[in-house]
Amino acid sequence: MNPEPIENAPPSSGFAKLLATGLIGWLIGYIALVIVGWFGAKSETLSVASMWAISYWWIAFAFGAVLMIVHGLVARIPSATALMAYLLPVALLAGVSGVLTAIYPDSGFRSDLFGYMALVLIFYILGFLWMTIARGGGGNTVFLRLVLPAIIGGLVVVGLLAVPAFTSNLFIYRNAFNLAISGASTADKVMLVEGTLEIRKPGKYGFSAPRYFYGGEGGMSETEPALEYGKITWGKGEPKEGVPGTYPFQIRWQKNIPSTPSRPPSEEGEREMISLEVTDAAVSTEEPVYNITADLPIARQ
Repeated sequence: MNPEPIENAPPSSGFAKLLATGLIGWLIGYIALVIVGWFGAKSETLSVASMWAISYWWIAFAFGAVLMIVHGLVARIPSATALMAYLLPVALLAGVSGVLTAIYPDSGFRSDLFGYMALVLIFYILGFLWMTIARGGGGNTVFLRLVLPAIIGGLVVVGLLAVPAFTSNLFIYRNAFNLAISGASTADKVMLVEGTLEIRKPGKYGFSAPRYFYGGEGGMSETEPALEYGKITWGKGEPKEGVPGTYPFQIRWQKNIPSTPSRPPSEEGEREMISLEVTDAAVSTEEPVYNITADLPIARQ
């Protein structure tokens, strides 16, 4: 496959024909994925099937590339340049997304980045229209007219996802704490949990231990949860401002405490958790900025 001159790349040129084949193949592949999601994945609504298809956009993209190669071989059209133009924006955006997810390896962030890459098809189509409508310019200019909208538009989409993620509390405090629970017990209608909190990022933090329960206490119904904040006692003193370290603690709850030990985890992997809410005086003195969780051992009597 030798590169093809793309001096003006009119719609009738081989370069434009191959790119049109790739974009049409990408669109057909996506429609096919929606159908598979609707019937094969048994999605309840068309929107759910569409979202399922978007998560597998790369299959449709690869289908478009294969059609380009087949079209080039059958029509004996050199396809290297067209294939490069088709692959370059997605390859660049995938590389940028890979670097971002390496910095912040969060499954939700990764899913958003690679899922929303399906929107790049819109910018490919805009670039194709620009390339075919605009006149003048050499081969490099025509090539850039096609790929620049996809690259710039894709980077804008990546930026709209990355900026909120990297400025969120989930990212800022992701490595700030480590919670370890060493034991739990229930006795005399009191539940005690012991553990250690490791603070790795200096700050002026406040901690609270919310526990939701059911049972109608305080006028609550059987289906509406009530909330008790446990009393935290620090074994070596309360965490000091700006001082990282490991702090032993004990938490005491005394509302609606079961008289028998908590049930063991189910076969489905369900576990009871303990949660510590964190406030940071540098950001807010009231609203939690982070939530630390750990598995709660089976309480003993």
